[in-house]
Amino acid sequence: MTQATIDDKNLPHLQQALDPAAMAPAFEDFFRREYPERGLKVEACRIGRVYHKPGKNCGILYHLRCRDRDHRLVAPVLHGKMFANGEGHEKIRKAQPESWPGCGFWKPIRFWPELEMLLYAFPYDPRLSYLGQLLKTDFVKQQVEANLPGFGLAAGWKCEEVVPNVVKYMPMKRCILRYEIVLTDAAKNRRQIAFYSKTYDSPKSRYVYEALQKICASPACHTGVLNIPNPIAHLDGANTIWQQAWEGKGFSEVVEKSGWANLPGSGYVPKIAAMLAALHQIAVPNSQLQRGVAPATILGHVEEEAADILRFLPERRETLQRVTNALTTFAPGPEQQIPHATLHGAFKLAQILCREKSGGQSELALVDFDAIACGDPLYDLAEFIASLVFLRASNGIPAAPLRESVELFLAEYQKLVPWSCDRRRLAWYVVAFLLGKLHSSLKRGEAVGVANMATAFDLVQEWLDLLA
Repeated sequence: MTQATIDDKNLPHLQQALDPAAMAPAFEDFFRREYPERGLKVEACRIGRVYHKPGKNCGILYHLRCRDRDHRLVAPVLHGKMFANGEGHEKIRKAQPESWPGCGFWKPIRFWPELEMLLYAFPYDPRLSYLGQLLKTDFVKQQVEANLPGFGLAAGWKCEEVVPNVVKYMPMKRCILRYEIVLTDAAKNRRQIAFYSKTYDSPKSRYVYEALQKICASPACHTGVLNIPNPIAHLDGANTIWQQAWEGKGFSEVVEKSGWANLPGSGYVPKIAAMLAALHQIAVPNSQLQRGVAPATILGHVEEEAADILRFLPERRETLQRVTNALTTFAPGPEQQIPHATLHGAFKLAQILCREKSGGQSELALVDFDAIACGDPLYDLAEFIASLVFLRASNGIPAAPLRESVELFLAEYQKLVPWSCDRRRLAWYVVAFLLGKLHSSLKRGEAVGVANMATAFDLVQEWLDLLA
């Protein structure tokens, strides 16, 4: 990811910390001091996600490629945390361990005085304390053998090999691993299985697991319209869900290859609409699903995001005030007849996988049900639309195919559900989601998104006009 240049007077070293070219030699100097016996040379530094709260703190995920004195490859993942004016470092450091499962020779946490930064070495994460165990092959083998029914296997199978790989790491929040395992039975039959593991920062993982079980048991998941990888097991102490692998590519990656201009005629959009309509009409008792995000809560988020955006872009004060006023005025109220549906809760491009088949056919699957809930179906529609149209700002995609795809998506979805898709209520949600995406681009320092802020605000205004 290319980072934008961010200035924050309370984080004086932030610009250097966000410059991978500057950080590579800086890391090498730091390692020379902390690990002199290793002789580490940094060949490359890549910056992953950035979490910046202006004037307060910033978290930066670093992916390094190093060689030790014996020329062996070493590829640490390090999470750097900077606090405003260096405050809070000493308090956090005092209660930290000197070693941690899975860290190897890396010290779990170190203070980097020149940058006033705390460095956490993956898998050490105080909010995801089981990550080290989940990378230990013996522990994983035991858990696999304790959960054989979830893999569709009878008792007696033994897990012989485990190869873990880190797919996605969000410090202090989530971690996704992919395992490849080999099992054998008494008759020397051999099975190779791939599956995914998702670790959460709270016991909420149990709720997600149980909700997924109910969804995947629905007839809607057995017709080919709605593909969701089945849950395998829940590791209670680790706040971790194991889920079957559904091998495919990210939807955006597939469309990028063929060109976004071809999206309206690709056949994908009706499939996405059908997938969402099927999910929305799965009958799960309301008492078994949490309530979706209420408009009042969304307004609270909007106000917080607007305040943050204002710190980045003080010249946008009038625009932001106009947006928050309009969202407050037109917020959906109890007097509206709003249907209730089973929601994905984060239905956007990033949660859709695509598997291309021979003959030009393709299958889609839906993943990441962390926010599964019961609520207004337009919430999901709006989040998908926002993720699509925001590509104008985040990726420089032309407006025409995105607008055409939005209209096609809404028309196809409307054919498949019994409720009406009220355009004003839909626009209200879309504006809120677009503001959230604008805020996210700023706090993560995403270079293209930051450079295209004018386009992002134009998008917000376009959908805001639909509220009048």
